[in-house]
Amino acid sequence: MLFFKLINSSFRRNGKVYGPYLLATSMLVAINYIFAAIGINHSLHRLASSSATTAMINISANFILMVTFAFLLYVNRFLWQQRSSELGLYSMLGMTSRNLDILTVIEKVYLFIGSIVCGLVTGVIFERLAFLGLGSLLKVHNLKQPWIEPAALGKTILYMGGFFVILMVVDLVKLHRLNPNQLWHATAPAPKRHGWLFKLLGLLGIVLLAGAYYITLTTKPRISAFSNFMTAVLLVVAGTYLLFTAGSVIILQFLQRQKNFYYRPRHFIAISGMLQRMEQNGASLATICLLCSAVLVALFSSITLYAGIGDTVKLYAPKDVVMITNQPVTRQQQGVIESVAKNHHAKITSQTSYQATTTQNGYWRGQHFINQGSLEHMTNKTTNSVIFVSSHDYRKMTGKPAHLRDNQALIYSPAKQHTGQVTIAGHRYQAKNLSQLSFAFNPEHSIYAPAFVIVNHLPAGLPKMNVTGFNYRLKGSDRQHIRFENDLQAHLQLANMQLTGRYNIHYLFNSLYGGMVFAGIMISLALGITTTIVIYFKQISEGYADQYRFKTMQQVGLSKRETTKSIHSQVLMVFMLPITGAVINLLFAIPAIKQIMTQLSFYNLQLMITVAVAITAALMVIYLLIYGLTTRVYHQIVDNIH
Repeated sequence: MLFFKLINSSFRRNGKVYGPYLLATSMLVAINYIFAAIGINHSLHRLASSSATTAMINISANFILMVTFAFLLYVNRFLWQQRSSELGLYSMLGMTSRNLDILTVIEKVYLFIGSIVCGLVTGVIFERLAFLGLGSLLKVHNLKQPWIEPAALGKTILYMGGFFVILMVVDLVKLHRLNPNQLWHATAPAPKRHGWLFKLLGLLGIVLLAGAYYITLTTKPRISAFSNFMTAVLLVVAGTYLLFTAGSVIILQFLQRQKNFYYRPRHFIAISGMLQRMEQNGASLATICLLCSAVLVALFSSITLYAGIGDTVKLYAPKDVVMITNQPVTRQQQGVIESVAKNHHAKITSQTSYQATTTQNGYWRGQHFINQGSLEHMTNKTTNSVIFVSSHDYRKMTGKPAHLRDNQALIYSPAKQHTGQVTIAGHRYQAKNLSQLSFAFNPEHSIYAPAFVIVNHLPAGLPKMNVTGFNYRLKGSDRQHIRFENDLQAHLQLANMQLTGRYNIHYLFNSLYGGMVFAGIMISLALGITTTIVIYFKQISEGYADQYRFKTMQQVGLSKRETTKSIHSQVLMVFMLPITGAVINLLFAIPAIKQIMTQLSFYNLQLMITVAVAITAALMVIYLLIYGLTTRVYHQIVDNIH
């Protein structure tokens, strides 16, 4: 049939476009299938932490669906630009509008079938590998996954089919709105005129980015920290698009008006060339910048939290078991502990106890701690909590004397140091910083960073609590340790806030942060695929545009060597802008992320810096490799004119 011959011929001629498109779409289909298969896995739902893990998986799956749809819309626009000239030619040769509709439908069906078949085959093959990786991150080794999940297959086909139907409708609408001549010249760039509104948008982009960075730098570890961060993210998205599309053009136009600077051979060529490139590619470069930013933030957050699980667990449970009671442990309770330990063949060691004030929540106003009391009285200002411990108990727990006067205090605050003259609970103290405190922990498991204040005498009028902790030796698996801790809690009849078991907490964080790392890696993979294809298609569009630029520049007297050097330096500069912007976005995001992590009892700044440097360096290397590989296609297109 003629229609199939024309489509097959078009696919062969445009293999450099359709090949990478099918590869990228197939990989996205595979990732969507993997998430769908894991989301409905029965053994995962039977885990104690299934609610947190499945919630993370479902959120990530929905996000990747949105990324897939956005990617298909973007690439479809590029495919339309490549195909419109062919459709215009067919129309001029006598094809009717109905014939062109049939060609468009056949093309979309071809692409859909190719993407679905290749993607689902790839997904089925790598699904078990992904599932093993998830199990390893969760530290769970008894998960079962069938070879094929029919429900996941149907869900993936349904969503992708819906996406391709939308793309087909978009193309058909475009087809009917344009006449043959417009189709033929659809790729010709129209000259742009920039008025006062364009300049206003450029300035607005700078203002939005400045506002977003201000929010991230001033975010405090309050209950509103995450919502503030998401507000900053939205501002960065809008500001980045406006800055790349309008702000960069305004800056280059300003340089054009500086005659002493602009009318020099080197500056004239560079600025005029960059101005044209930014007008045509600003939105695409902004997209690449935001995709790279998302990869950096996703990997940084998830890997940092996962790598710091040990430190976080220690702040929740400095000993294997920590109990909080109103009175010291009674003989009856001690007998219960020993009895349960004997039943589980566990041996209790290193048991300690001390008295402290209950957690007092509030916030610091300079050197004055505003005490708001218990969690029931917290507000959006609440950022910290304070626990008083006597110098007598400090010496008993650490073996070191405090040597304090009544107006002196030692303060252990991992989130932020407090030294000098401080006022807490109506008392003034001359405070010294305590760099380490082995028995410090977060009694209420709250989002507020605790500060332990060592004083000679506990302040009168504040409620007291007794903290008892011990380690235990038990031969067996992690599950047996967890069973012992749960059994101990049940026999002592203590609430979750009153008894914390280290293995239970470790299992909980592994499940939560392990799921985050898995989601972060898969999301980064999806974003990496889309970024690669966006860069690839931009290189193709740059190549076709530079064919004309090569001719023009040589016609005005530049040598081939000078022309090549000028254009290639501009291309390199244009494609380095997104990764530079992404690194800047990460640098400004880290302070806000640090405050959010503080609410999760994570304070290891050195680990955060190490992870940030490592993933930034890795992304830079991968980005440059992608740029180098896609540049080959660019050279092949440009060299056709020589």
